[in-house]
Amino acid sequence: MLRLTLLSVTMLAAPLGVVGHAQAEELPPVPVITQVAADAGAASGPTDPVVAPATTDTAPEPALEREKYPLLPIGGRAAIERGYHIQRALGASGMLIHNIQNMDSRNLAIAIAKGEDPPAGGALLEVPFVTTTQMESHSSNTEFKADVWLFPFLNLFAGVGKVKGHVNVGVDIDLDAFVPFPFCRPANPCGHAQLPFTAHVDNTSFTFGSILGYGTDHWFAALSLAKTISVSAKDRSDMKMTNIAGRVGPRFALGKDVMLTPYVGANYYDMDVTVSGLVRSGALFEDGDGVNLRYKVDLKSSRPWAAIGGANLELSSHWAMQAEYNWGKESNRFVLSLTFRP
Repeated sequence: MLRLTLLSVTMLAAPLGVVGHAQAEELPPVPVITQVAADAGAASGPTDPVVAPATTDTAPEPALEREKYPLLPIGGRAAIERGYHIQRALGASGMLIHNIQNMDSRNLAIAIAKGEDPPAGGALLEVPFVTTTQMESHSSNTEFKADVWLFPFLNLFAGVGKVKGHVNVGVDIDLDAFVPFPFCRPANPCGHAQLPFTAHVDNTSFTFGSILGYGTDHWFAALSLAKTISVSAKDRSDMKMTNIAGRVGPRFALGKDVMLTPYVGANYYDMDVTVSGLVRSGALFEDGDGVNLRYKVDLKSSRPWAAIGGANLELSSHWAMQAEYNWGKESNRFVLSLTFRP
């Protein structure tokens, strides 16, 4: 005959990988009822009663602590469980940027007078006998930037800072076309006067942008886009900058939580500057008078493209440093930053 025996076996879930630090959960013991055939002697003998094995009360095993995931970035848990390393979501950076760039001019409007200042607030006109020559911008920007990784691949940032520097502008004035006879005459032409001047920059800047990034433990690639608006309190040197850059490079682990990432890339850095002011020349005519010029001119980067070389050093999961140099045919730019991620 058949005899029923109550057995107890323990089943374990298949172990999970180390992706995202997830741990396998141990399932509780599962009772299984199994049929066992009796021997021939037992078939003819008396039937033993079915007796349940004695059970002892055991304390329940403590529940495993669940892995905690941050609220941001959105989708961060899925990225961790797939084996990706993601940075802490929030960050704060201090940045120092120094930029030298040659400029092209457009929309030069002036009011010009001989021996006196043109009236303030008067109309500024474009005249053919006044043109610009060499123009070069020198600026230094100190900035505080806050950022957030909204998704594992998308970073949004905003910054506020101070831009200081100057713009060198050269102006050529055809005096024969400006000053009529008898001061300038064919027998005694006045010629051209070079009137270089410097427009000073002391502005407050606001920056907004985003970064698209992808990488592994061995390499990374990123595309950044930023727009900066720099406003002068005296409305004399407003600036707008558009910065688009692509970077790619290897990643080297130097120790626990220490990562060195050198990179190369290309950068499009377009600067638009509006400068205005008043400049006075020395004596230019036989009577000792000079030329006084009230001006307003728009300047734009002549060659905005540049090559990038730099490195990022992650000192820990909280601190990182970055140094970058942009080299262009008519521009040079240096960036240094320190980032803290709480």
